[in-house]
Amino acid sequence: MSLLEVKNLKVEFETADGIVSAVNNVNFSLEEGKILAIVGESGSGKSQTVFAMTGLLDHNGSASGSVKFDGQEILNLSNNELNFIRAEKIAMIFQDPMTSLNPYVRVSEQMAE
Repeated sequence: MSLLEVKNLKVEFETADGIVSAVNNVNFSLEEGKILAIVGESGSGKSQTVFAMTGLLDHNGSASGSVKFDGQEILNLSNNELNFIRAEKIAMIFQDPMTSLNPYVRVSEQMAE
C-alpha cells in the first residue's frame, strides 16, 4: 500500500480572465520509506501540486481528483483536520532553504523535529 497516492489531481484558479488550469491530471504514488522529488521548469505546477495536497492553495484555487495519505482521502478535509496532519505527519520545506532550515544543524535532525 502506498503512503501517498495522487490520482488525477487537477488544480485550477479563477482569475479575471477566466479559469486557469495549473495542474492537469497528475498521478503518482510514494511508498513508505522512499523519497520522491517533484521537479520541473518554473511555472510547471510543482508548488501548486504540493499546495493542493496540503490544503494551502490560494483562496481562488480549487483542487479535484484524489489525494490519499496513509489510506485517508485528504483533498477535501477541513482546515482543522488538515492542521492535525500538517502538524503530525506531513511537512513542507519552502523554496528558500536558508530561511527554512538552520545551516548549522543536520537536515535529518531538523526533519525529525
